Amino acid sequence: MKVSKKITLFGLSLAGLALLAFPHSGKAFELEEEWGIKDDVQYQDGKILRFNNGNEVDIKVLDLPKTEKIEWKVTLNGQDQTVNFLGQEKDKSMMGVEGRYLNFYVPYGYRGDIKVEAKSGNEVKTWSTKVVDDVYNDGGKSGYFRIDESNDQHTYLDTKWDYQTKTYTATLPETLNGQKVYAWAEEYEELKLQKPGVISHSYRGAGAFKILYPIVKAESWLKKNYSEKWYYQKQGQLVQNDWVKDKGTWYFMNDKGVLFNQTWLYQGGNWYAFKSSGAMISADWLYDNGSWYYLKDSGSMATGWLKDGGSWYYLNNSGAMATGWVKDSDSWYYLNNSGSMATGWVKDSGSWYYLNNSGSMATGWVKDSGSWYYLKDSGAMATGWVKDGNQWYYLASSGKMLHNTYTPDGYYVDASGAWK
Repeated sequence: MKVSKKITLFGLSLAGLALLAFPHSGKAFELEEEWGIKDDVQYQDGKILRFNNGNEVDIKVLDLPKTEKIEWKVTLNGQDQTVNFLGQEKDKSMMGVEGRYLNFYVPYGYRGDIKVEAKSGNEVKTWSTKVVDDVYNDGGKSGYFRIDESNDQHTYLDTKWDYQTKTYTATLPETLNGQKVYAWAEEYEELKLQKPGVISHSYRGAGAFKILYPIVKAESWLKKNYSEKWYYQKQGQLVQNDWVKDKGTWYFMNDKGVLFNQTWLYQGGNWYAFKSSGAMISADWLYDNGSWYYLKDSGSMATGWLKDGGSWYYLNNSGAMATGWVKDSDSWYYLNNSGSMATGWVKDSGSWYYLNNSGSMATGWVKDSGSWYYLKDSGAMATGWVKDGNQWYYLASSGKMLHNTYTPDGYYVDASGAWK
């Protein structure tokens, strides 16, 4: 038994020496590229030929357990760029597919022969191709900051890539083709203006780049591409939360610099209304949600009494034009269906009312066209017998006071209309 034990220990020792003498050979595996954006990749005979810089790449590991360690290395033209290219092993691809991947990003401005090396034990696999500016044009150029000089001409700014902050930095020129540039317009979610000088932007994902175009006028309207948003700039600054007057018409720009084109705006204690074009309405009527409103010369919404075209109108506190009866300063007024203030006789709900020249509703005695009428406290015209003071008077069905005659029920009324 002792001899057997010694042999076993001796055998184990030899096995340990063998492990030291012959390192783990690793398991066979393969590498395969996967793309989130395939438009920037060119293949030939089923093999990758080249791809554009500014893109992310997923290199997938095939046939190797996750427990097996891999040492990754990304080189460009023989120089190690693993850190600079943000190389990192991940368990999901850009498309969300689970697996084992090396993900890296080749910044704009980097070109040449790229190679990925994966080492597991003494098993080494490589993947290689070329990085270019434009896979479809050998002389083509690309970059993170693109300057659109005209509709059909553009250039790219020289940029500096910082992997630690994941930012691109460049310098925007102060002139273009001999013209002063007040600002450079950049479009993303909202239009922004950048003054000439240093510009920095964070990397936002594969294929992302910035397009800027020059502002060469001291003042001008700007329209965001592929949207209906309008902006206005002065001296290279967007007008924000303020008014703009252009060709005699006022416009309002909101806090993001976008032209306000909704109907109503409350600003500085007043309400203003706008056309769909964004032009402020002034000295005119607006029909909105079943009501009429009037906007004064200043554009502010009118309330109270308003004279327009020789007629008087009354606008409630909400600004809506009134119709029918309105009480103002202890007097009643009647507004026709058109909103104009009535004067003279008005029939409403079967009763007649008299409105003075001022528009105020009359009560008591009124003389009209040589005849006397009596208006009750409610303003309604009286008919039949009416007592005023200590005297009785008789009003015909027309409302006219009878005088120097007999009433239908046989009583005599004198010249003053009083019953004697």
